[in-house]
Amino acid sequence: MAGASHILQAMRSSDTSLPFQRLVPFNWAGELLVICAGMLTSFLVAGFWYPYWRIADMDYIVVYNAFLLNDHLPQEYFDHPGYLSILLLSYWLRALHSVGMIHVQSLSAVPPLSDAAGFADAWTQATRAGRVLSLIFAMGFVVAFSYLLRALVRDWRIAALGGFLLAFSGGMAMQMREMRTELLAVALFMIALLMLIVAAKRGQRAWRPAIVGFASLLITLAMLNKIQIFFLICALPVLLLPFGPDAASRPGFWDAPRRAWPALAASAAIALLAAYLAKDIVIYGFSDAGAAMLQLPVLRIGAQTYWAVIAVCIGLGMAAYGIIWRLAPLEALAAMFAAVAGCMIGLLALYARYNPNNVVVVFHPLEQMLLWASAANPQLATGTSFLDATHLRFLVGAVAGVIARRTFILHTSSRPTIFLEWFVVAATVIAIRRREWRLVLAVAALMLTDWGVDTLDIGRGLKQEYFNLTDPLVIIAAALLISNLTDLQHHRWTYPLGVALIAAHIVVSQAEPLKHAFKTGGPDVLCRLYHYTKRVERFPFCQPQPAPSQ
Repeated sequence: MAGASHILQAMRSSDTSLPFQRLVPFNWAGELLVICAGMLTSFLVAGFWYPYWRIADMDYIVVYNAFLLNDHLPQEYFDHPGYLSILLLSYWLRALHSVGMIHVQSLSAVPPLSDAAGFADAWTQATRAGRVLSLIFAMGFVVAFSYLLRALVRDWRIAALGGFLLAFSGGMAMQMREMRTELLAVALFMIALLMLIVAAKRGQRAWRPAIVGFASLLITLAMLNKIQIFFLICALPVLLLPFGPDAASRPGFWDAPRRAWPALAASAAIALLAAYLAKDIVIYGFSDAGAAMLQLPVLRIGAQTYWAVIAVCIGLGMAAYGIIWRLAPLEALAAMFAAVAGCMIGLLALYARYNPNNVVVVFHPLEQMLLWASAANPQLATGTSFLDATHLRFLVGAVAGVIARRTFILHTSSRPTIFLEWFVVAATVIAIRRREWRLVLAVAALMLTDWGVDTLDIGRGLKQEYFNLTDPLVIIAAALLISNLTDLQHHRWTYPLGVALIAAHIVVSQAEPLKHAFKTGGPDVLCRLYHYTKRVERFPFCQPQPAPSQ
């Protein structure tokens, strides 16, 4: 007991005199440790011990495809397309198998259904290993997010609170205990976004184009795992434009031609080399043969066109940023080449276990998302254009649905970040009244992206797994408001409202995991996933599959 008391004393913050400081009672390292300990506790209470079939969609699918890769068989699941999640799980299973922590790492080693106990044990071990990997991803995301948020707002208490709000947000609460493809994709994108924002606010640095290139690499990897990242990619120019340097730029590395020109040439050379190496992926991705093979719907504007438009918009956004914030022209050009290089290098990751279907889905995200949205909302498959009455009615309904969810009363949900949005809206009104226009524009860009992406995700019902796509944007917006409107940290209502917000996050976020822990369903949930796991024998509790039509 004395040792535990000593550790707690060492973790405590030295100053908790202000109302806001009392919400963060530990020091920086202590806060991160407590957050991760809370995540681990929640994971062990509800999640790790679930039966392997409890969250069959997607746990069973991801494990099955990882088993296939370890048997040197092709991936069969391409909907998201889930490429990195499946690939990394296959490596993780092999690593655990090599040290004797699991007995089965491939599909060929799974006992037959006649050995019911052995079959269940093999899938249980692999599924629990995958859940542990998801927890590792989640903790890594939270820690990286907290560190980058600290670099952005320059206040460790705000960053620690932001890390907590992310760790106990609705989407994260479920995804850290299941194998959803959104978790890894969002982690890569949001880390890249925060890196870009921090670099933008730091002003001119010799290494800033390299940061742009690395962020582009992370964003491309995110796209390889979850194609819904496409919407966030489209929003990048809007998200980044308000974040200019905090102080006037001084002449630096990129203003000195003798140093800048060689760096620019190196950036261009790397971009050209990466583009050459990835050219076969790009050519096949934009071909019509792959899309026809997967029977994707045909849009009036093809993938070649809409990706070209997005590339031009991002380029114009970078140019506009350079003009507004007075970047050195050579730095702006180097950043553009670095962005291209990062994207092409990211695409090369597809060669780790190349499958043309992954390429097709990544290069045709709108077609793939429309395919699934139409299944959930048949009216989307009708009509002659995106501007006809059918699609306009759906859009109006989607906007109304997003607004209703923001009230929490008209449409309840397991998303505690909605309460944080209420604070963001109220604090933004205060910022407007004080004419803090740069802050208002930055928060507006984040929140409009949040609401816009949620509106598009209504096409799939705005399920809990999609919360992670936008919740981090709300947390960043709140952190910016708290760090700039410093008097709010002293207000007498800060502490009670902060405690209520923290309590709501804990209670609401844990509702869904606990609900899954007490679900009464059985393994027959796997029956409807048979078409995703065709190499598995028919389960005895499932009806025989109909013979294929001739």
